[in-house]
Amino acid sequence: MLSLPATDALAGVREPSDQDIDRAIEAAKNYLWSKQNKDGGWQHTHYEYNYRLPSYFPSAICAYALLEAGETVKGNPKMAKGVEFLANLKLGNLQVVALRSMALGRVIAEDKKSPYRKQLAEDLKWLLGSGKNPFRGSWGAGGPDPQGDNMCNQFGLMAMWESRQAGLKLKKQIFGIAEKVWVKRQCKDGGWPFAQAGGISVPPDVRMTAAGLSSLYICWDVTTLASGQYRYHKNMDAGWEFLDKNFTPDFIHNNYSAYCIQQLGMLSGRKFIGKHDWYAIAAAKLAEPQPAGSEYHTGQWGPIVRAAFELLLLAKGRTPLTFNKLNYGEKTRWNYHPRDIARFTDYMKYAYERPMRWQIVTPADDVKTLQDAPLLFMGGDQSLPLDDKTWRLLREYTLRGGTLLFVPSKNSKPFLESAKKGLESLYDAQRNEAGNYYKLEQLPGDHPLYTVQQKIANGEKIIPLWAVGDGTRPLAILCEKDIASAWQRKAHTVMKRDFDMGVNLFMFTTGKNSLSSRMRPVFTDKGEGEVRHTARVAWLKHNGNWNTQPFALESLSEKLVAENRLQLKITKGCPITPEALKDQHLLWMTGTDAFTITDDERNALKQYLRDGGTLFVNAVGGQRGFDGAARKLLLELRDDLRLTDGEADISNPLYTGVIGDFRGPKIKSMKDLARTIALRTADARSTSPFYVYHRGKDILMIHVGRGIHDTLDGHTAFGAKSYMPDSARDLAANVVLYAYAGKPKTDTKSKPKDQKPKTPAKK
Repeated sequence: MLSLPATDALAGVREPSDQDIDRAIEAAKNYLWSKQNKDGGWQHTHYEYNYRLPSYFPSAICAYALLEAGETVKGNPKMAKGVEFLANLKLGNLQVVALRSMALGRVIAEDKKSPYRKQLAEDLKWLLGSGKNPFRGSWGAGGPDPQGDNMCNQFGLMAMWESRQAGLKLKKQIFGIAEKVWVKRQCKDGGWPFAQAGGISVPPDVRMTAAGLSSLYICWDVTTLASGQYRYHKNMDAGWEFLDKNFTPDFIHNNYSAYCIQQLGMLSGRKFIGKHDWYAIAAAKLAEPQPAGSEYHTGQWGPIVRAAFELLLLAKGRTPLTFNKLNYGEKTRWNYHPRDIARFTDYMKYAYERPMRWQIVTPADDVKTLQDAPLLFMGGDQSLPLDDKTWRLLREYTLRGGTLLFVPSKNSKPFLESAKKGLESLYDAQRNEAGNYYKLEQLPGDHPLYTVQQKIANGEKIIPLWAVGDGTRPLAILCEKDIASAWQRKAHTVMKRDFDMGVNLFMFTTGKNSLSSRMRPVFTDKGEGEVRHTARVAWLKHNGNWNTQPFALESLSEKLVAENRLQLKITKGCPITPEALKDQHLLWMTGTDAFTITDDERNALKQYLRDGGTLFVNAVGGQRGFDGAARKLLLELRDDLRLTDGEADISNPLYTGVIGDFRGPKIKSMKDLARTIALRTADARSTSPFYVYHRGKDILMIHVGRGIHDTLDGHTAFGAKSYMPDSARDLAANVVLYAYAGKPKTDTKSKPKDQKPKTPAKK
């Protein structure tokens, strides 16, 4: 199993890609489906007895885990049968009733008219007790019990929370009663034990402390809408102190412990517990290419339950993030509305049926941590106390695809003024290269941010917005109104426009496209050993806003290193001169605006192409200004060099990936290429993105009029007519491999065969 040093939980651990995690999730699903009986349940002879489980616990946990992992009753007969089996059981055990309630809550959240609403209501009635045995804040195995244990309390409270999230009405007082019990049972050292009743107590441990903190977060969200500190914040602080001291990376040894940590991580927004990134640790082990536990032959509660708990951890932690929230100092006012992002995320999740979560980050985290989410939220009611190092970190985050969002708590003018001052000088270097962009400007009322999902009439007056953009998207947005106050108070009815603005901000910055669990790419290494090849790529400088997405080629290089042992040596801002272009394997030409080049530059390009070089031209986001100028240039070069042109067909090496000794991504059909919503709207059919200009069998120029460069870093801007990140990277990788393997230059490390593509581009 996993053995990690406590000082650095990720030292020596391979970071899994999204594809690795998806594979692990599918493996767990397939295992659970293979164990489902014909009646829809997961009951097996002697299973509960052998592992000391209550009756029907396997069926309840399996159904719940599969639903949380995205399975639905509609369109899935196996899932429908599993839920029906579970709903028809006569149950009397707290944990199983709670799991059934949580499973049915998921079904009802997807279908408000579900027939299982009645059964869920009955389960809640059972949980609340009646007559001589009403709920007094605690549960035991048989239902409400003043002397019950904390594990039962955790399951019972989660069931009520999930049911409330699904739309069932439960009085706040119920959660207040449970809250007092959790506070009373906390030990002096800040931890919680498994049981503490009748004067008999056991030492606190990590799993139950995580359960205790999770329960307080639930009670906080239900009982208190006000901003400021939670009334039991000292209890929370003590719990976190205990957990930070005692949490170790081996928590995934125990399925229930892992479940408790996952719950806490999601409810609190904490990426780190102590120094440990809890989800990264779990995913590193559970999503190994050949995980030791793939057979699920071990586990405290047996293989079926183990697989279900692992599925829960992987699938819920894999949920995309709406926001990161920046904690820029514990003694500052960064968290004036402490549950604003949490409650807005819940609103998005249920109003738009999008699985989402959120996360807290700090300036001490590296930029990769910030790149887990497309938006980084900063609030406060005082001047921002950010030093130069933090501002540089924020700038790099935006240049790598993220968007900053500044919202003043209580409409604080000092906060607004400090944010504006910081943004006005943050992009000085970029503005010097692209004078028309990177300026802080107020947005007009017809800007898409006021209409992208919900129309906000007179938005520029009601919720004034300022933004800094690079010609393709906003890098930073400043909102003059404290819209987060409405989120904190869950005032989505009386202050609907503030929620609409939050929705528009999210939809706009993501282009309304689907998200992965993190914006930055992580690639599965397909081979071992050092980098064996270096491709020289000249990113050309021209007068048409060429320098957008400055880290795009860095992401492409990471993919090529992992999959082909080939790295990119990038000459950024390369002048178009014979000396600069000499010995470059590939010229990379991108932009957003119309541009012109001089006669000398045109001659330098012609000489480079005559010598067998390759020119790649891409309109960032499908921008017409650049694309029109690019087409004109390419036609001039075609005529001067007497080239043949046409769309590349599916047998072209740019799609097959069979290029010399290299095997790049294989694109079987145009339908394999995922496109942004804007591109699908503009081009209903999946046409060939590559238009090629060739001499004989050799492709000299490659033109793509839709965006590839702009999504290489993982972001998908609103209105961008582009290929989604994974598809863009596959297309770009094959362009590099073709330019390198088809026309090798002097490279002492490189030993590919001098083999040109066998299949010419379609004429």
